[in-house]
Amino acid sequence: MSLYQERLDRIQAAVALEPVDKVPVISGGTAFNAQVAGITVKTYIDDLQEQIKANIYATQAMGNVDGVQGTLFHPGGLAAAWYADVRMPGQELPDNELWQIEEPGYVKQEDYDLILEMGFNEWQKMLLGERMGNPLRRIPKELGPMTPVADKAVKDAGFVNIKGTTISGPMEAFCGGRTLVDFLVEDLLEIPEKVEEVFDKVHEIKMQNYEAKLRASKPMGAWIGLWRGTPSVISPEMFETFSWKYVRELAQLCLDCGVIPIFHCDSCWDKGLKYFREMPKGKCILALDGQTDIFLAKEVVGDHMCIMGDVPAALFAYGSQEDNYNYCRKLCTEIGPTGFLLSSGCDIPFNGKLENVQMMAKAADDCAKK
Repeated sequence: MSLYQERLDRIQAAVALEPVDKVPVISGGTAFNAQVAGITVKTYIDDLQEQIKANIYATQAMGNVDGVQGTLFHPGGLAAAWYADVRMPGQELPDNELWQIEEPGYVKQEDYDLILEMGFNEWQKMLLGERMGNPLRRIPKELGPMTPVADKAVKDAGFVNIKGTTISGPMEAFCGGRTLVDFLVEDLLEIPEKVEEVFDKVHEIKMQNYEAKLRASKPMGAWIGLWRGTPSVISPEMFETFSWKYVRELAQLCLDCGVIPIFHCDSCWDKGLKYFREMPKGKCILALDGQTDIFLAKEVVGDHMCIMGDVPAALFAYGSQEDNYNYCRKLCTEIGPTGFLLSSGCDIPFNGKLENVQMMAKAADDCAKK
């Protein structure tokens, strides 16, 4: 059996809540990989060949890692995901600074009526082109053609790519485009019926696009981006109406396409953990970023869904090796060993220390020896 197959079997067993010989370790590195490889962030996002090398080199340097979350990345796509500006290293920022997101509020409340009049596709084309200055032009044209090259290189290196794409409900983009305060205070409180009408239409079109993408690319898993539509930000009623119903349909779409839904839960989901029990048992991944109580998640859904996470960014950046090792062992023994993928809480931070990140693989290996 190849190393890749061994790791793939281990990850699949963890997702299915089956016994594993050790807790699988999943890398969440992007800009961190550039730091480890000794290249600037500008080079990392501009030169995709160098990015592939950096991703493999950094993952190997972390130790006995089983999988990664993506094989190529460019922050330019975040402009369309959140209807926001992306400040880039080497352009608005120095070469070796992390990209930044700014939300000028490109979407106005009257745009809800425009979407109903024009249709979502035409409206989005107008928004991105006329108001936002075609931000997607900043994404290298080679990104699409290079993706299968990166996928093969990562697989040949023995690593399983668990995330092939990212999908999300309408709330995430509109919350970014309107800005958090305007969306929550003005839209959801003043015109909730209209927002829901627009979201239903937007979601219908996005579902068609996502289905075509998933069936064509056949990834192992897909991130379902959950950044702001959380029960810690909005009321339970609003959460169910404007966020969860779309998330649930996205997850079912993934399952229908033979793709593992990876609920990428940024922020605190303590109040929403019960909703994930609506998903079929042993078919999904709940990825937490350190703000949700992962031990509470174990109590609520640990017998129903694989949990991934959640070493905090601050621990990687400012903690000691001992602190990182002890926390990772705690995760392996109390959240795992079954139904658990050990990983960072969201991305490994740009300023994370390699010696701290290496403690994930060491802890998983040491726990497996007992």
